[in-house]
Formats: sequence, C-alpha cells, structure tokens
Amino acid sequence: MRILKKWKRSIYKRLLKYGLVSPKVMLLLDGGICSQMHQYLLGQLYKERGYKVVYDLSFYDEWGMDKDHRFVRNFDLLKAFPYLKMEIAFPLAVSVYKQKFYNEGNNTTERVDDFSFLEKVPPLYLGGYYHLPADIWLPAFRSIFRLCPEILDDANARVCDEIRLVSCSVAVHVRRGDLKVEMYDYGKPASFDYFKKAVSYFQERKSAPYFYFFSDEPEWVINELAPQLQLTEKDCKTIDINGSDKGYMDLYLMAYCKHQITSKGTLGKYSALLGDNPEKYVILCDDEIEYSWKELLHNPIFL
Repeated sequence: MRILKKWKRSIYKRLLKYGLVSPKVMLLLDGGICSQMHQYLLGQLYKERGYKVVYDLSFYDEWGMDKDHRFVRNFDLLKAFPYLKMEIAFPLAVSVYKQKFYNEGNNTTERVDDFSFLEKVPPLYLGGYYHLPADIWLPAFRSIFRLCPEILDDANARVCDEIRLVSCSVAVHVRRGDLKVEMYDYGKPASFDYFKKAVSYFQERKSAPYFYFFSDEPEWVINELAPQLQLTEKDCKTIDINGSDKGYMDLYLMAYCKHQITSKGTLGKYSALLGDNPEKYVILCDDEIEYSWKELLHNPIFL
C-alpha cells in the first residue's frame, strides 16, 4: 500500500510539473467555525486573482478536536453559510502539496506584518495561520459572510426570536476549554475583573441591559461567573442548548444580540461583525495586551 501511494504521488508530481494538471492554491481548514471563516476568506482573495483554489479538510478526519482533546471541532462552514461554494482537495493532491509547496503562516510575533504570502502564485499550500491587513480583511469579510437565519434549528430559532425582542441584548462570550489557562498563542484567559468591568460598562450606560452568556462551559458560568458578577435570572441567561458541535449556532445567536462582550478567541468578535446594529458597542478582550477593552460605535472593526 505504501509503495502504491508513493507511486501515485510520483505520477501526480510529474503531471503537475509538465502542466498536465493545473496548479492550485490549497488551503488547510481547521479549528472551529471562525477559523474556517478566516481561512475560506483567505482563499477567496487568491480566487479573485484568477487562481484555482481548493481546500484541505483532512484536519476533521485526522484530528477534529481542540488542544485538550475535549471539545469536538467539526467542519461547519457550509452549515453556517450554505450559499458558499468551495472545491475540496482530494487526498493525493493534499499529500503532494503539503510535502512540496507548504507555506508557513505569518501570524507570529516576528512575522505578523509580513504579507508577502499574498504575492505567491500556485502551486501553493497555505497551512499555517495568516494575519491579513485590516483594509483587505474587513471588506472581504463583509462581502462574503451574511446571516442565514433559516439554518437555525427550532430550539435556536426560539432563542433568536427572544433575543431580537430584547431592547438591549448583550452577548457575552466566555471562552473556556483549552483557553481557560494561559496559552502561548493566546495569552492569559479573560479574568473575573475583565467581565465585571465590561458588564458594569453596559449597566452604567444603557437602560436595563440583558446579558446572554455563551460558553463551552455553561455550568461554570452559571455556578461561578454570574454569581461573582452579581447577576440574577432577571439580568441574564446562559445559553446551553448548543454543544461544541454546534458552535456556529451560538455564533448566530450572538450576532443577533445588539451588543457584544468578547473573550479570547474570535467567536465574539466575528459575531459582532455579522450583526447589524448601527449603535453597537463591542468590548474587546485584547490578545496582545493582557486585558484591554474599548467601545466600537457605528462601524465595528476587527482588531
């Protein structure tokens, strides 16, 4: 079997070398729904330049978990945004591209402002994590992604209807799981003090804000976080109907809230960008500084 695979790879390389197989830009999709959205967006930038773009989904067959092996990560992009079109890379091409045309991402402290990968041409395999300039990323995000409420199941549709009737709904993303402890890639987790300041910010400036908590550990929010924030059932609700296998539905529910308090990771930030509220307030938990927050009015931007 190994000899056969090696022989097939050799044939494919020759076909590619002599132009009998068209060169492609291949992107690895991995992680949760927001990682998938970002990686898909990157591929569309190459597609706009006229290149053939395909996506490698092998992560979901070979791994499909978070860093702690606890929470599942499914390929949910087309469930969340069923209008998107994409071509899936076949395994033989994946093995060749990974071996010969791999390009490392720039999303590190040393390389974060190096955007030279955008000028690369196929054959090309983009397998790392890529930071993009805001003036490129933000317009692309807004042009590609839109909410499709029909994807919500009955339970989530009912919660969505409730959220849309609340005059000052505030989504609070509480990322736990593999980020509840300090991680090299993400820094320290959001603290109690961060959430207290963020909640107080809305309580001091808005009339009767109602907080919807979304977390991969809802029991921790109910038993630990909400009591410390002195929030009761009349002030808040923890949404616990979606496991990590349906995080894309939490993304939708958060987007329908009028304001957002974010946590580590991107779920809260992406939901803020998907939601359409001209008077939106977004409090950001900054990944570069331990705890940093600010309000974004009218046109929220991704930081």
